[in-house]
Amino acid sequence: MTQQSGYSVPTIRTRIGKLAASLGIVAGIVVAGGPAASYEAPSLYGAYIAAGYAEDSSDFAKAADLLERLLEVEPHDPLLQRRGLLANLNAGRMDRAIDLARDQVAVYPPEIDIATLTLAADAVRAEEWERALELVTASRATLLARFAVPVVSAWSLAALGDTAGAIEALEPLRDENELPEFPNYHSGLIFLYAGQPDAAEAVLAQYADSIPDAGVGTLRTLIRAYVDLGRTDEARAMLEELKSLHPGLLVVERDLAALNAGEPLVALAGSPAVGISDAMSDLALRIRRQAPATALRYSRLGVHMDSGNDLGRMIIASVLEGVDRFEEAIIELRSVASASVYDWDARIAVGENLIRLSRDEEAIEHLETLAEERPEDVEALRQLGYLMRLRERFEEGYEYYDRALDRVGGDSPDDWALFYSRGITLERTDRWEEAERDFKRALELKPGDPLVLNYLGYSWVDQGVNIDEAMEMIREAVEQQRNNGFIVDSLGWAHYRLGEFEDAVLQLERAVQLEPGNAIVNDHLGDAYWRVGRRFEARYQWERALSQDPDDKLRETIERKLDEGLDAVEGMSDG
Repeated sequence: MTQQSGYSVPTIRTRIGKLAASLGIVAGIVVAGGPAASYEAPSLYGAYIAAGYAEDSSDFAKAADLLERLLEVEPHDPLLQRRGLLANLNAGRMDRAIDLARDQVAVYPPEIDIATLTLAADAVRAEEWERALELVTASRATLLARFAVPVVSAWSLAALGDTAGAIEALEPLRDENELPEFPNYHSGLIFLYAGQPDAAEAVLAQYADSIPDAGVGTLRTLIRAYVDLGRTDEARAMLEELKSLHPGLLVVERDLAALNAGEPLVALAGSPAVGISDAMSDLALRIRRQAPATALRYSRLGVHMDSGNDLGRMIIASVLEGVDRFEEAIIELRSVASASVYDWDARIAVGENLIRLSRDEEAIEHLETLAEERPEDVEALRQLGYLMRLRERFEEGYEYYDRALDRVGGDSPDDWALFYSRGITLERTDRWEEAERDFKRALELKPGDPLVLNYLGYSWVDQGVNIDEAMEMIREAVEQQRNNGFIVDSLGWAHYRLGEFEDAVLQLERAVQLEPGNAIVNDHLGDAYWRVGRRFEARYQWERALSQDPDDKLRETIERKLDEGLDAVEGMSDG
């Protein structure tokens, strides 16, 4: 039983447990004497199970819909409210998330967590600053909220005209060693918002002596303080240095162009809501790899507070891509404003997601349009080449990589990947001499790259040429990427081709441990087992490889080996 508002409320878990017991079902498993497998579970039980599956599958909209059905039955269940809040936040259904957050805050009033921040974000959006302050005043802020709460308090005070109080509200952040620059950055923004560029310059001046190590946002804030103080030359010099450190960074290029044209620089936080939204995106960006679900929710709150927060949309799309929700990611990416500094990256990412969804013709049309729009840029052509490689349309892939290299000239160290990728398409279309030149050129531009070392070394071993150099290259690649199963496989296969079968077994067993689901790696281990007399294990590996969707050529070879034995299959390839 769960206490809620002074009376006892049976939770949905309790009701489901009773229902499951009455049906002979425990944890979703039909027990002896229970209903047959074809039994159609009641809608309440089915919704409960399906909601959990949708949550585990990151199908946020479906989870929210299913949990809503359960909440209709048990509207006061705090666990269901919590799950509904998170599902709706994840899905971007802010109105419903806010409703559920109110219930959650009533259940857990002493703590500030995502429920409180959701309500605070809504207050910020409505510019209800006293309400926002009241919400984030509590005994304890949990997890990431301890970074967000001082910023919400500070900017709310700034909105109320209390600049000194705002700066003081940021003080708790100075005790957090993880983000030493964070409170100074927001102090600078708040001082600029309050019309105090001298105070902004004073708090940020320390970063002028360490430009390579300082955050771009912090330096752009300092630059705006310089401009407001009439120190335009210092602002220009800092922008020039930033441009050299971060070539192609559009925000810096736009700042420099505006300054040189005598135009005002765009405010980084023209309102308190934008300042808080910026902080949410900043925090989300920092944790998106370690805690993607939290990053998703903080980004949703950021976009709710500031509809122009396109960085937040990019983070949302990135998290959605990470859980294979590519359709939803495309929706977010297409909502990025055309004038945004993130517009180009968003449109490139749309193409990437279309490829992931196997919507090839749509992806080709989209990326070709981008390639035509920016004739100096190669990213769209690179993605088109990747698509063709993925679909084993290597001739077409070669054409795209060739076009890309024509654009850039092939002399920059960054061009190594284009030579490497074009080399693969050449090798796969039996144009080895040209492929070899591309691989060597890639190594000239990026000496020691493990991918190129592996591909070229493996190819040489497979052809029986340059064996000593090839083995050295592959060993160097393995040394750099010991847990890359494909590179370890190359080393094992090199030993095999040299007749060093015991050494081959050692390496190929490890490769299979690293890449257990790859047909070629399992096939290689089967061959090595056969050569050392472990025939039963060899057949097991070949059968395992057959179950892993090998291409037609490899499938035919493996079937021959199973029927006739390896010795009868002369001159077979590795697939």
